[in-house]
Order: sequence, then structure tokens, then C-alpha cells
Amino acid sequence: MKLLCSQASPYARCVRSVIRYLGIQDIEEVMVNPFENSQLLLEVNPLGQIPCLITDDGAVLFDSEVIMRYLDANRGTQLFGSASGDWALQCQFSMVKGLIDSAVKLRQEQMRADEGLRSAFWTQRFEQALLRGLQQIEQQGLMTQPIIQAPQLALVCLLDYVDFRHASLDWRRVAPATASWFTQMRELPAFAATRPQ
Repeated sequence: MKLLCSQASPYARCVRSVIRYLGIQDIEEVMVNPFENSQLLLEVNPLGQIPCLITDDGAVLFDSEVIMRYLDANRGTQLFGSASGDWALQCQFSMVKGLIDSAVKLRQEQMRADEGLRSAFWTQRFEQALLRGLQQIEQQGLMTQPIIQAPQLALVCLLDYVDFRHASLDWRRVAPATASWFTQMRELPAFAATRPQ
């Protein structure tokens, strides 16, 4: 199998971390820059987005959540809970995925500054969404779960991305327990090997 990805994308990082966390050995990571619209990427994903997984039988899967669920299902693990559905777990994952969306949109606003198009309104909106969401995660005790599941895995990827792209955002102030948890979790091999660059 091949995973089209980049080392900076938090979406690709979630998948790359799952691969390592589950000990999957048969996926080749192919680094692509989605902004270059390479023929390789556009042939398999007309959206030009990463990550994108090409399976051994030629099937193409895109969207980080779809790929994560595929890998989880094929390894018989329960990163997303049992087959009967754990709706609280699904909502936790959705919250973290939404926070990743906000962090990426905030990055896009930063990039628009070079064109003189950065919006103070949207910048503040995305920053506040990140802080509110992390405060709620802190209150819900997401980081106190005894095992790593999809929400915790994605949370590590989110926080590393925020530190990578938005170092001035003081998220540790609103989520000190999460910050302490993150300091330890980010050193696990699945995360240490996939840090954004």
C-alpha cells in the first residue's frame, strides 16, 4: 500500500501515527506537496488533498478519518470503539477533528497575510474556537482515558501542529492538565517519529 502524505499536514500525521501505533509495516509513505497539484496526487484524488491511501488492490481512500477507520477495522482494533458504536467517543473524535480544521484554517489565514488578505475576524474566530475546544476537552477529561483511542491520538497530532504553526497561541493556559499529558504522550514512538516539519 502507498500513503500520499506530507510531514506538515496534521491530517496526514494522524494516519501516519496510526500506522506506527498499530505496527503496520506494509505501507510506503510517499511525500507530496498538495499545493503543487502533482499528477500522482490528482490522478487518485481529484480534490488534490492528503492523506490519500492506495491499497494493494488499487482502491483509493481519502480523508484522514476514512483511512484511520479502514486501518483500524483491518487490524481488528478499537480505536473508534466497539462495532455497536460508542457515541461519546465518536463526538470526542469529531471535536478534535474540528479543532484540527480550525488550526489549519488559522494557518491559511496566516498564509493570506502575504497577499494582504488576512482577516482579523476569521483569525480571532479560529483562535477562539481552538481555545474553547481545548478548554472543553480539559473539562471532559479526554486525556484521562486509560487507553489510546482515536480522539487521544488525534489530540496529540493537533497539539503538536498548534505548537508547530501557532506557537504564540497560549493554549496551555486554558488546558494545563492536557498540556501535562501531552508532554508525556508526544514522546511515544508513534508520535516522536511523525512530528511535523
